[in-house]
Amino acid sequence: MNRTLATTVALVLAVTAGGLTAPALAAAPRAAAPAATEAVPPLTVPADSELLSAGGTGMLTRTGAGTTATVYRWTRHADGATTVLPAGSYWGSPGTDVVVSRSGAVYTLTDMSGATEPVVIDTSALRAEAATYTLQRVVGRALLMKEDVAGVDPFHLVSLEDGRVVDREVAVPDGDVVRYNYSTGPGSLALFHAPTGSTTGTLSLVDPATGALTESYATKNLRPGSVALTPTHVAWVQDPYSSAGRTLVLAGRGADPGPHQTLPLASPGDPTGTVLRSLGDWLLYTNPGGGTADSPSALHPLTARSAKTGESFPLLDHAGAPVPDADGGLLVLGGTLDRGEGLYRIAPDAATGKPTATLVRTSGQPTALTVVKETLPPTGTFDFDRAGGRMPAGWTLSRFNAKVSLTLKHTASGRTVQITDTTPTRGVTDFPLTWNGLYDDGLPAYNGAYTWTMRAEPANGIGPAVERTGGFTLTRAPRPHDFDGNGSPDVLHLSDSGYLSSYDLRQVWSLHPGDGQSIPSYDMYTLPIGGGWQAYDRIVPTGNTGGTRDADLVARDRSGVLWLYQGKGTPKAPFAPRTPIGGGWQVYDKLTGGSDLTGDGRNDLLATDRSGVLWLYPGTGNATAPFKPRVKAGTGWGVYNQLTAVGNIAGGAGGDLVARDRDGVLWLYLGKGDGTFTARTRVGGGWQHFEEIIGVGDVDGDGLGDVVGTDKYADYGTKFALRLYRGTAQRTEPFAPGQYVGSLWADGRLY
Repeated sequence: MNRTLATTVALVLAVTAGGLTAPALAAAPRAAAPAATEAVPPLTVPADSELLSAGGTGMLTRTGAGTTATVYRWTRHADGATTVLPAGSYWGSPGTDVVVSRSGAVYTLTDMSGATEPVVIDTSALRAEAATYTLQRVVGRALLMKEDVAGVDPFHLVSLEDGRVVDREVAVPDGDVVRYNYSTGPGSLALFHAPTGSTTGTLSLVDPATGALTESYATKNLRPGSVALTPTHVAWVQDPYSSAGRTLVLAGRGADPGPHQTLPLASPGDPTGTVLRSLGDWLLYTNPGGGTADSPSALHPLTARSAKTGESFPLLDHAGAPVPDADGGLLVLGGTLDRGEGLYRIAPDAATGKPTATLVRTSGQPTALTVVKETLPPTGTFDFDRAGGRMPAGWTLSRFNAKVSLTLKHTASGRTVQITDTTPTRGVTDFPLTWNGLYDDGLPAYNGAYTWTMRAEPANGIGPAVERTGGFTLTRAPRPHDFDGNGSPDVLHLSDSGYLSSYDLRQVWSLHPGDGQSIPSYDMYTLPIGGGWQAYDRIVPTGNTGGTRDADLVARDRSGVLWLYQGKGTPKAPFAPRTPIGGGWQVYDKLTGGSDLTGDGRNDLLATDRSGVLWLYPGTGNATAPFKPRVKAGTGWGVYNQLTAVGNIAGGAGGDLVARDRDGVLWLYLGKGDGTFTARTRVGGGWQHFEEIIGVGDVDGDGLGDVVGTDKYADYGTKFALRLYRGTAQRTEPFAPGQYVGSLWADGRLY
């Protein structure tokens, strides 16, 4: 059914019902492109702009499509000046300066060049039986509109002719419904129509002057992709959103078209719709948005392909949807690695006839991923303690869609850690890569030499990665119970078979986070030290007694000889070979060390003999003679079954001591700093169920010494339960309530 409905309307010079006032926004008169030596003002539209149409004097762009923050802009070619259009929706007419605005049922066609007066088309009189007309696109100076009729949805070409609104229904065959519409160039129109419920239909070219179908081609699975015409072919993208089945189809035009040609356009992982344009006998296609994509695609480049020979080559590394200009070429927002981002014109080369891309106006932004600002890891020696337990690093990059990583490798152990920021967030170009001093498995990192690689890869695969490399030496202050040189307290485990191992308490604790925190996926790390330790009946961590910066230990063999194992602070060999301290130590039933009791900066050793006398062995800092002759420090210590030197935990002048009596009550002896102690203070009862009470130093990083109790029983079966008591610096309550931090296998003993 065809019908023509004419309604006389008045032409107005200034639109008052939501349209544009042409003189206020008119572009400057059309100007030739600047010479190569002239300064061209930069492109002033936002980087995420979408080019909708272009004419002889300017172009229409849009940002924020599909959101409440959609903004339309008009930019003049001559000087690059950009004007934000009033709030509302706008449509462009390909190849012209006409911009269409809407207010209710009234549409205003404004010539942004100012050469002609606005045209107003009032479609309210076209609404029959409450049906509405909805604008689909602009074809020349006609409006392609869909009439809201249930199950039919006829399409109309509405224009103003001799002061009358003319409505021409597009001659779609009865029983077919228009699925999609396309513009094949300035003033041209194509429709895909099919019977209701069918994916097989017809692609038809439309005469905009009459609404008649002029050429038709059977096809299927056509989507809102693109259709293009060359003098010899009609082309379309079939399944334009399919990563695997996307296909470029070329059908010959004329009386003997021959078989269709097909070209697979597979783009794994990229569901972006492909747009298709033509330039003479050449087809141009791309998946728009490659510049801001967060994954690579073979269809990011704007590619030219000859409809005659099949020759193809890229024109731009990425592009938006090209639009026709007023001179038979195409304009497109895109970029190349060598010329950067901007507005490009695609036109035939005068010598070869092949399409070429010319940068018309640059945005001043590179297409390649570049560094705007950087904070690189340190060089030389980096003191992790002074830095507050953080190593800052990171980049500010030229664009948000990048995958950034910092990889650090400990030279001696080969252990690595990688900090990544691989999920691009639109608009965020800062990529912090601060290291918290932990390896990937939660183990605090070892001191020593490191190499590092900082790398930023374009998430869209366009252009090279950015990389920096270097090295530094990590250091921390020594800790009295740190044996592998990572600044974190360790607990030693001696198995029943005599094998000595070490476990990092901070890593063990991290495997048992508090309520509401996710449980890490990594396993507890065991540092092997070696076998043969069953020869000793006492093993005592002493901190630094031999004069180096690292933690030592002493061990007494069954004949009463005491041996020094000087610490090396390395994960592969934590201790140097043993050296003898001397014999006769079998007279003592308890030994403890790891605290400076005399205030001279050296760790000392305490021992109780079987008559209950407490003896102090002041440290010398000399590995060949690590202790001075003993000094009697008190009597009556036989009431205790365990002594633990805990460092300064209660705010006194020197290292402190805790002692457990046979009833399980724990007592605090506050160190005076001269090798003696104040009168004891009761800490509390219930400590009898711990097999060992270990003064491990600062576990929680608050600068105060802590203790760990090891419970071999109480429902833990074959494991030691570790309970941490954090220091408070308060004499009356030196420890916070105990907290379970993990468990270890219960064969043997812990130190």
